[in-house]
Amino acid sequence: MTVSPELSPEAIRDLGRWVADFVADYLATLSEQPIADPTATPARLQAQIDEPLPRAAQGVETALEDFRRKIVAPSVRVGHPRFLAWMRTSPLAGAVFAEALAAALNQSVAVWQGAPAATETERLVLRWLLALSGYAPDAEGILTSGGSMANFVGMLLARQAAFPEVRQQGLRAMPPAAVYLSPEAHYSQVKAVEMMGLGKDAVRCIPTDTARRMRPDALQEAIRADKRRGIVPLAVGATIGTTATGACDPIAEIAAICAEEGVWLHVDGAYGGLAASIPTAAACARGLAQADSFTVDPHKTLFVPFEAGAVFTRHRGLLPATFGARAAYLPNAEEGFQFRDYGPQLSRNFRALKIYLTLKIYGADAILSTWERLHRLAARFGAMLEAAPDFQLVTPISMGIAAFRYAPPDLTDETALNALNHALAPVLQQQGEAFLSRTHLGETEALRACFISYRTTEDDLPRIMEAVRKAGESVRAQWRTAPEALMAPEAPSPPDCTPPTPKTP
Repeated sequence: MTVSPELSPEAIRDLGRWVADFVADYLATLSEQPIADPTATPARLQAQIDEPLPRAAQGVETALEDFRRKIVAPSVRVGHPRFLAWMRTSPLAGAVFAEALAAALNQSVAVWQGAPAATETERLVLRWLLALSGYAPDAEGILTSGGSMANFVGMLLARQAAFPEVRQQGLRAMPPAAVYLSPEAHYSQVKAVEMMGLGKDAVRCIPTDTARRMRPDALQEAIRADKRRGIVPLAVGATIGTTATGACDPIAEIAAICAEEGVWLHVDGAYGGLAASIPTAAACARGLAQADSFTVDPHKTLFVPFEAGAVFTRHRGLLPATFGARAAYLPNAEEGFQFRDYGPQLSRNFRALKIYLTLKIYGADAILSTWERLHRLAARFGAMLEAAPDFQLVTPISMGIAAFRYAPPDLTDETALNALNHALAPVLQQQGEAFLSRTHLGETEALRACFISYRTTEDDLPRIMEAVRKAGESVRAQWRTAPEALMAPEAPSPPDCTPPTPKTP
């Protein structure tokens, strides 16, 4: 006898009420919860979560109780107002439930015939993202899992534009080529070059200025040097809002060089892609319309849950030229618009719905004004750091990111200061009052605060500084009782964009 695994309509309603109550309570109490579980270790969580395959049904109540006890309790509260470690934000409640609605519809946005409304919704959302970003209004695009996949698609577009024969003949159809990045570029751009089969040796690391922006003069010099060697300059990867410091590369100047030298310009706007619509950041988007490809991450910029990225190109027809393929069991482009021809994936979930409903429920203006408030809040935090005798701002505040270090006046040795700041982030994360990340800038170990949570307010700023002081004193107390613990951090590996000196082919 076959029994349907489906729940009854009433059981589904009960489950939905449980989920709605959980989401409401979880989001409402985030500020009161510790950011992370200080007792969590890989071994403990593996033991806590591990169990045999459930052959028999355990029921809704048991499953949900295990979810609450085993998974929720040790999870990091990413939406906490003092979680500023990485570019992760708390999703708006409307976006959370949009995920459930998309899952219920279960549309695979690959072929129009199988997901007609979802396809047209994604096309609409892409137009909305273009309007918010200020990129070419008639550009073509596709939603992706995030910035890493979007950057990979952007680099594949560059290769297709320069060497269309590669789709048929493979890498033997192209000569040695180079891609130009700054040390501040997201590592996914280096991975994209690797995944294209060019290897890290194809990456040129372009120096930055004192604000950690790519230097146009050094870029042009590197491009021309490669041309003299017989190496084809394939693409430049510039960034609006770098991960470590929020720096914005001078897009307009870089675009002019790319146009002069005949090089593809890819702009990674995963974090800063909406700068054109935010008064406090609009200067970062100057020249964006001249880019050949461009990315933005709604799961960073629009307060929607993972995963949601987007990539665009102003060269219409290039996406299907790069990814289009035929299969006897699928409709072709002649039968309607097919997203399967615009990216690497066939199976694609309905990512557009959470963006669509978020913008409909909350409105773009409210989201943009929140970003402006967060940028001003970061600037206020920077001013507080500069006014404090025991903190140092390492780089200028940009795009809501503060790179700084704790520097007690009685600790002047640079090696000890670097060791202290290197040790601070994990101690902070353990204490649970503030959750920051760390980065290495030149010879300086720094803490990093990314103001990306709409829950963060000015009241949180002194609490963040006090949490850092408390963690700093904890580390120094350990040093006093165990001097061997005072160890300089290992020198970081050179950025992935620093290749060996290229050999003349």
